[in-house]
Amino acid sequence: MSDNSEPTSVRITVPERSSGSDDEPYLRSGPPIQSPGYRVIVPVTETLLDSYTGINVRRFLQTAVALAADNGGRVLLLGIETVADEAELGHVREYIRTEQANQADTNPTIETLENRRTQLAEMSTLAQELTPSVPVSAAVRTVKDLTKGILDVIDDESEVAVLLPRGTGLDQGWLLKRSTIDAVLASAECDVFVEKMGSKGGENALYVPSVDEHTVAPLAESEAETIDSILLPVGAGPHSALAAEAARAVARATGASVTVFHVVPPEASTEARSDGEDLLKFAEYVLGSDVAITTTIKEAADTADAIITETESHDAVSIGAPEQKSQLETLVYGSVQETLSELDELTILMSRDSDQTMRSLYYRWKRGIEAESGESESSK
Repeated sequence: MSDNSEPTSVRITVPERSSGSDDEPYLRSGPPIQSPGYRVIVPVTETLLDSYTGINVRRFLQTAVALAADNGGRVLLLGIETVADEAELGHVREYIRTEQANQADTNPTIETLENRRTQLAEMSTLAQELTPSVPVSAAVRTVKDLTKGILDVIDDESEVAVLLPRGTGLDQGWLLKRSTIDAVLASAECDVFVEKMGSKGGENALYVPSVDEHTVAPLAESEAETIDSILLPVGAGPHSALAAEAARAVARATGASVTVFHVVPPEASTEARSDGEDLLKFAEYVLGSDVAITTTIKEAADTADAIITETESHDAVSIGAPEQKSQLETLVYGSVQETLSELDELTILMSRDSDQTMRSLYYRWKRGIEAESGESESSK
């Protein structure tokens, strides 16, 4: 572990008592963290920390830090540890209250929490090293229900985005219960990013303190292949602008180029083709002048197949979430994402915009104002 990683700087938090009593404050260990408005919350589960997932943590942290940097914000690594009942939560409360964070405790839950603090301290140190200008903090949240625990933390914050990693237990639902990712996508009143890491992201790199003298490679010794090219499929859906912002963030952090890609059917009208050109121009505007951009319109009978074929020449895909109110959008982009998720080597970053229409209107309004300003300058 890095010398400057301090587990004691990682807070342990618990929710208020289920009774809702007013005399029970929000408990935490460590100093409160003053933060700017925008914060990217990254839930880190025991599946990621305790098992070989094949996920390169360095690459994943790079995405979180890139999203924060692009918005002038910070990152919160949120370790989520579930316990069986209120009695265990009570034990954690007492542990925090009596400031025993540096003392031995034979309770298995407390031992696990201390291990989590060590793991998150290492991850926090690496994330901070990736982009020193982005503040990174970490906390361990002890909850009885994984999904509710994440949603409660999100609801307690303002100006928040959440980045959810696939393959770490968040995308699993039992019987008729939907997964944590599905629940957050449906319920969270904030921007949501869901990332599936491709296997060509480098060697699995996850620090785990010695458990029976077996340790996975430390983060500090890990390497991740860089992202050189990003595919950005664009449509008229309300999440396209946020997908473009996500592509911009990662491109700025990695120096990658972005290919903006739109598909029209062979029999498309002149108006439909013109609308496609407008979508490309809009995406270019969002990406900005400091990102290397290529734009492509392709004729194809099957939009999903065309996008999937195009991914073969790219390292990553940034795509908007399907529009739940549009059956066509769900069929097209839903099938794309389902197929993309089966491609082991491809990294996929999906974006769900909390503001939807307003974000697109803002960009279009701003572009119009700047265009009028440019015309005024040229006429002088």
